[in-house]
Amino acid sequence: MNRIIRKFGILFAIFVAALLLYFFGNRRLMHQDETVYTAMEDASLPIVTVDMDGREMNRMPGYLQDMGNSASADCLTILPEDRQLPVHITGRADAVLGIRYEIRSLDLERLVENTELESWEAGEDGIRVLLPIQNLLTEGREYQLRLELVTEQHGPVYYYTRILLTEGSAAQDMINLAVSFSEKTFDYDQARDLVTYLETSPEEDNSSFGHTGIHSSFAQLTWGKTGMQPAGPVQVTLRELDGIMSCVQLSYLASRQGESGNQELYEVEENFTMKWNELRTYLMDYERTVNQIFQGEQADYSGKRIMLGITNDEEVEVKRSPDKSVYAYRVNRDLWSFQPGSRDSQAVRVFSFRGSEESDVREQYGQHDIRLLQVDDEGNIDFLVYGYMNRGNHEGRMGITGYHYDASGNALEELFFIPSRAAFEELEADLEQLAYQTEGDMLYLLVDHAIYGIDLKSRENMVVADALEEGSYAISTDRRRIAWQEGGSRYEASSLSLMDLETGEKQVIHGGADEYVRALGFVGSDLVYGIAREGDLWVINGRIEDLPMYAVKIVNDRLQEETSYEKHGYYVSDVHVEESRIHINRVTRLGGQQYAAAQEDTIVCNVDMGPGAMEGIGWYASQDRGKLYFVQLDSELKSGRSVHRTAPKKLTFAEADMLELESNNQVQTMQFYAYGGGHLLEVTSDFSEALQLAYEKMGLVKDRNHQVLWNRVNRGGLRTIREPLAAAASITQHLGEFTASRTFGDGVTLVDARGCSMMQLLYFIDRGIPVMAYTGEGSYLLLIGFDQYNVTVYDPATGETYKAGLNDSTEYFRVRGNDFICAVSSR
Repeated sequence: MNRIIRKFGILFAIFVAALLLYFFGNRRLMHQDETVYTAMEDASLPIVTVDMDGREMNRMPGYLQDMGNSASADCLTILPEDRQLPVHITGRADAVLGIRYEIRSLDLERLVENTELESWEAGEDGIRVLLPIQNLLTEGREYQLRLELVTEQHGPVYYYTRILLTEGSAAQDMINLAVSFSEKTFDYDQARDLVTYLETSPEEDNSSFGHTGIHSSFAQLTWGKTGMQPAGPVQVTLRELDGIMSCVQLSYLASRQGESGNQELYEVEENFTMKWNELRTYLMDYERTVNQIFQGEQADYSGKRIMLGITNDEEVEVKRSPDKSVYAYRVNRDLWSFQPGSRDSQAVRVFSFRGSEESDVREQYGQHDIRLLQVDDEGNIDFLVYGYMNRGNHEGRMGITGYHYDASGNALEELFFIPSRAAFEELEADLEQLAYQTEGDMLYLLVDHAIYGIDLKSRENMVVADALEEGSYAISTDRRRIAWQEGGSRYEASSLSLMDLETGEKQVIHGGADEYVRALGFVGSDLVYGIAREGDLWVINGRIEDLPMYAVKIVNDRLQEETSYEKHGYYVSDVHVEESRIHINRVTRLGGQQYAAAQEDTIVCNVDMGPGAMEGIGWYASQDRGKLYFVQLDSELKSGRSVHRTAPKKLTFAEADMLELESNNQVQTMQFYAYGGGHLLEVTSDFSEALQLAYEKMGLVKDRNHQVLWNRVNRGGLRTIREPLAAAASITQHLGEFTASRTFGDGVTLVDARGCSMMQLLYFIDRGIPVMAYTGEGSYLLLIGFDQYNVTVYDPATGETYKAGLNDSTEYFRVRGNDFICAVSSR
């Protein structure tokens, strides 16, 4: 009887175990089957524009997050004389439940006005409403306006613009010129009026219609033989108005008839920098970029090429699977894949914000892009979409979305979303430096001076390094290796970390006693670093110029020394790595903390630099369309008819995580924002570098709060400061505590302008504050005026005022190191 009971118990236990195994195994399958898939939702946020002198312009995207003051950089609105600002709300305007707005100073510290509208009227074309801005604004000063629409579906939606109350017709005259100029380029006869604005140069490259500039030929400006015509409304945006200078941006679609009879669509952006006076408006700089919208038509697949058409280098990229069977390529903010087959080939538009309606301006908004991470032999792709999210689950948010494309199921899976308040071009600059996914599914990103590691399996994240000052870290060309100075400081790091992101291995390089180490760059996968002595700091007039290094070493991934550079009597002040060449700037010591420049030297390294950024992308010259880009295939296609085109049928975000990237330490140095050609060119802690970039583009330099610090165009031809010592007090009262560019509590920003030329700094004199120009250690002159031929100089030591020729003075200060301190007051 006991044996029967025991046997029954064993059988019952086996039955229960099998039942549990079936239940949990089936539950897992059920979970997989219950994954919720959906289509990407169409754009649904209202569209907001303003009316400026009868022209509807400055279209503002809606945000579902507070963007601080970063989004207000996109446009500037000039208020009418009575300050009653006309606003037009379209695109789901019927869902608006409330309208309010607030006006703040650009640094957001001071609230000027906070008003809620009690009523408004909606018509067939949406809502037209006047914002009754109060008489609390200072004329000539910019403010931030944040418009808030309370909506039925999304709750509060925010729209940002800077506003300016100013007199005169300068802004409208320059906007009208930009619009008229653009229209005339499509009519050869009318375009003859534009010849006076061009500065055609025989050295300009006119090979590609992807880029046209003020130095281009007349034929290039008028679209050559392309037959291009506008294909939609023109979006007009006033980017800047600073005195007599303005920047206006136009964006629109254009089209032409393709060789196969299909209509080709192009995104066009034009940027105008202009200078105004009562007699005429001058065009200081002009740039037009054209990028074809790749539609994957049969005619695009021919021979060994996938034709991408007219575009630009930065808009195209291709990455191949390890066995070379799958191509993943990014073209004009869209992601495609292509897998050749023996009979049929498969083309997939993996990701795009573009919908079926090209006329929806919300889906065409271009403040986003794609970063390719990995593609495998089955056609699965991992990638990032970063910037402003035009539509879908995160519409109206700024950030980084991680996606996985499953080729077998033809489905997209969202993995994570990282919110950000940075402007798109800042975010793009960070990810261009580092966005790397390892074989073990670790993702490394550089965001806002910090490097983060994200485990794509658990979605946990960690800070690898933070407070990374400019010049204190380096990233290899293939993005696999990073090096950074511990503590983040550029000139005071006693150790240097080297990390292989693929393996996760971290190695530390220590300096000797009383020594500092500096990360200088990579040659291939080899690290270049320098060693300096603590007491060798180079100081000029109380500010650190550099920390010259007595030795430069190149080590491999095992820290084995490949090359060492050390020469008696010479120090290395800076190193520039250019592919396999290392350019070395050298100095000799004069004594104490003083150095003098010496002849440059070069190290040539025999290393494999790996594939370039344009690997797999080719181009050829078309008779009618100029330079045409294509993806290079290994084998020839039979015909475009054998290519089956599709797009993901399913999208899921059920398992996606919201990730917050937070570092422990922030960079404290002042950052300068260089703008030109309608875009942010660079963010740097070096004012001279920012100025040189903006100078080439007839642009300007701002601080993080959009205060203009320097402008190449907005300067008069004559200025004299009558009381130089009183005017210079904004500089001299802070001189004792000034060691680097910074803003003081009284609203004065002192700028270390060492490295700029005297001519470039006349702008500051025109603003009413002298320029301090050092002539030797501790001694300086004040530049207090200028005219067409001379600069006026005041010597504080003698009280003497005199004039000197512009060219002679420029050379005088150049040989003395171009050491200047300038000031700007925000009050």
